[in-house]
Amino acid sequence: MKVNKSRSYTLTTYLGIAFLGVVSSAFADMRSLDDSELSSISGQSGITLEMELSVAADRVSYFDDGKGVHLDGLRVGSASDPSGQARHVIKVDVGSDASLNLDYLVENRRVEFGDIRLAGAPGLSMGGVFFDHSLQGFLNIKSGGATGGAGYTFDSAYTMTGGRLGYRTNGNEVFFDGITMDVEALGVTLDVVGDTLQLDAPRVVGAWQVDAIRYSGNPSNHGVSLDAGSGALLPSYGGLSGQYDLSFSTDIRAGGRNGEGFRIDNETTVNSASFLYHDDGNTLALRDIAGAYKVHDLRLDVAADWQGRPALALTLGSIEGEINIGAIEVGGGGKSVGAVNVNFLFEEHSFNGRTYENAVYFQGGGQADAGPQGLRLATEWSLRRADISYTEDGNRVIFDGLQSWGRGDVTVNVTRDEVRANTRFYDGLRVGFEGVKAGYRINGLKIGSDDAPLQGGTELLLALGFYPAYEFELDGHITLGAGGASGEGITINSDIRIRNGKAAIIADPYDKGAGEISQKGLWISELDYDAHVRDMTIDATVDGLALVTGEAWSTMDVGNLRVGDKSSGKSFGRFVLQSYETGSSMTIVPGGAGDVCVGGAGGTSAACQAAGGIWETRGDEGLTVRLKQVLAKSAGETKKNAFAWETNRQLDGSGNPIDGTGTRLELNDIYTSDGGDSDGDGIDDNTFGIRTDLAVDVYQTKVVKKQSGPDSLGIVGAKGDEKIMDAAAAQGYRYVSNPTQGDMNNRPLGFAVQAESQFKELSVNNIDLVHPAGGAQTVVYGVKMQNFNIRANLTATPIP
Repeated sequence: MKVNKSRSYTLTTYLGIAFLGVVSSAFADMRSLDDSELSSISGQSGITLEMELSVAADRVSYFDDGKGVHLDGLRVGSASDPSGQARHVIKVDVGSDASLNLDYLVENRRVEFGDIRLAGAPGLSMGGVFFDHSLQGFLNIKSGGATGGAGYTFDSAYTMTGGRLGYRTNGNEVFFDGITMDVEALGVTLDVVGDTLQLDAPRVVGAWQVDAIRYSGNPSNHGVSLDAGSGALLPSYGGLSGQYDLSFSTDIRAGGRNGEGFRIDNETTVNSASFLYHDDGNTLALRDIAGAYKVHDLRLDVAADWQGRPALALTLGSIEGEINIGAIEVGGGGKSVGAVNVNFLFEEHSFNGRTYENAVYFQGGGQADAGPQGLRLATEWSLRRADISYTEDGNRVIFDGLQSWGRGDVTVNVTRDEVRANTRFYDGLRVGFEGVKAGYRINGLKIGSDDAPLQGGTELLLALGFYPAYEFELDGHITLGAGGASGEGITINSDIRIRNGKAAIIADPYDKGAGEISQKGLWISELDYDAHVRDMTIDATVDGLALVTGEAWSTMDVGNLRVGDKSSGKSFGRFVLQSYETGSSMTIVPGGAGDVCVGGAGGTSAACQAAGGIWETRGDEGLTVRLKQVLAKSAGETKKNAFAWETNRQLDGSGNPIDGTGTRLELNDIYTSDGGDSDGDGIDDNTFGIRTDLAVDVYQTKVVKKQSGPDSLGIVGAKGDEKIMDAAAAQGYRYVSNPTQGDMNNRPLGFAVQAESQFKELSVNNIDLVHPAGGAQTVVYGVKMQNFNIRANLTATPIP
């Protein structure tokens, strides 16, 4: 490490700071203490050091194989006064067991780097970072580590108050404001074993809180809660809080992936933890978190990425683990949606004939038009396998065999509402995507246990935009602004472009137990998708998590709707779907369908059974998603709701169909309406839209045999017999003609979705047939459908 000359400093007792390591390393000239300085040092049962600190340096540099990372504009001093000093009080004692005891107080300190730069990329920076805090705590150091007398043992605890942690680019910043933290770590050992530095913490416990996550687009503001111009509180994304109890073991070795650098191996056990998001008094809470993970062969280098660009490289051998969230609470009353468990393994793997690794290359600059400061992450990932299970009311559904892969650039900038170099920016934290080629796929669902058979059912989530498999090329951005529909929350503006997409509507497993195979299904392929969102707000409310869209429009151009193979399956033709919505919303509410009468009508168990239905009590947990889609009237060729189906296209020299050369069926200008003008403005109101409630549960369901004889697994039954789960039976189930109540209690579990959709009025302006030679002919002009209410109750179970 290299430190350039100090630009300015006032150092009353630098020895105390260097000894504690409570300030960044910065060399400065030593001088004798004068009488006034000595008067602040007392020595009764130990030594008390009082000091005022202000340190500044032009540059701190780290070099790895001749390549450098520069931290420019180092300043350590007062958090409230840029020219002021931070106060430190350190009490030093030596215990009877020869331990060193340090009690310390740090008040109003800021540690800041104005820019982070790479030597090989002049003119670009990763942006600036600042950290404000006051600390009070103790540190006890004893000789002897976990392996004997050569190491050290540490006991430490501290309280942090008045904290701010911020990131700044081009005069704009996002920061955590009002950070408080209590941490205790006892019995931490540090040893050198061979060429390895071993750090072991048997238990670290802590609690923390962030009052607000704030945004500023005013360059005059820097690390302050109030705007310099108006004096008002800066807008907030909301607050955070949590607690943790964990243990870990970390090995650190010299040597990067190539030459010099660092290698880190880590094992961490999370005994308990919680994470809460606060929004104007409402909370989204993840409680009863526990788990463990292992990091293997994590390397830090200054190296070039796959395009030869200089970067700070973080490359990973593998990470595997399991995280369990015991309860997800949202809305008032602390109602739980259920529990989630995730098993995961990130490591090198081959997808579609290409090998992917896990690496992030940190570079300066961000999005090119946003200014010289920003962060560019050349990213590659390989999620070899993850199983995600969701449990509600004791019943479990497993999304089995999730895989994901990809490579591309992710940019990070803090931007303000403006146009720069023909690029539209918005207030907030901008996350950009450039040349990202990625994909994911799910092997299928399992209900009940890990050894349950694979089944379909993921297509029931298509209403939420979830595909069981998806490959795509991605460009665009998502900008997260501060403030929701009212007060705290998040505002989203985004522009996304997906090219060469292949998404499965229905897909077979990619691994049925004999290795990976090509998935078969129903695919939207050769997909080109252009989507824009303006002023979408996300808020935690009394009802649940609410997402409300100001304006959204998109065009989905499906080159081929294929059956079978995603690239070569038979095609239904080309489909183009345009969407234009204003005021649409989605609310996620705890609790599923509750009490349901399946196959009949009745509000009680007796009434339901009398009507020939089955009464199901699906419990208090579960998930309900309330969707409202307000389809707006056409506002131009790019902003309208329309649908086109094209067939019999001409082929080019390579045998590929040419868009626009076939016969098309077009439904143009589709929109919703309330069917009347209640506000008297002369235009029919459009606030109701298409409303869909999806209640998701995991519950037992009645499954009957469709024909007599043996099924595909050889289990014999008669048509109409009911399937009953029985661990003692062959294949784990049997067929019963007249099930008893005990048999009914062992009906198979299923992934259940209850849906209800309704609208007041849905209109289609015109339906045309378009011939490539004869042009468009209107077949139907003006279609209106009114007062629709459609209900469905679907449960996905294995079909033998």
